Amino acid sequence: MKLNIKSLKHITMAAIFGAFLLLGMTATANAQYRQDDRYYRQDRRSAKHHQKHEKQELKHHQRHEREYYGNSRELRRHQEQERRQVKRHQRNERRNNYDPYYNNRRRNDDHHDH
Repeated sequence: MKLNIKSLKHITMAAIFGAFLLLGMTATANAQYRQDDRYYRQDRRSAKHHQKHEKQELKHHQRHEREYYGNSRELRRHQEQERRQVKRHQRNERRNNYDPYYNNRRRNDDHHDH
């Protein structure tokens, strides 16, 4: 097969165009990854702040309960249950599985089945 100059130019131009296209796609994918990573870190920081605020609110709430009701065994049991609920809630948030509508619906459905 005999290659003439015109065919060789077309092949060269196609190879150069392919190389630029590949570089452009790589740069775009890399920029998208960096942007996603930045949003992920920001979202994670926001979630951490939210959970810290929840813990502080629980401590504040429980302190007021102790001042009002005293420090009885029943109150300590109640407050331990509240701490476990917040801990479970926050673990579900970290796992990104928290959907209040779904969780409440499932709990209510289970309750009605029995």
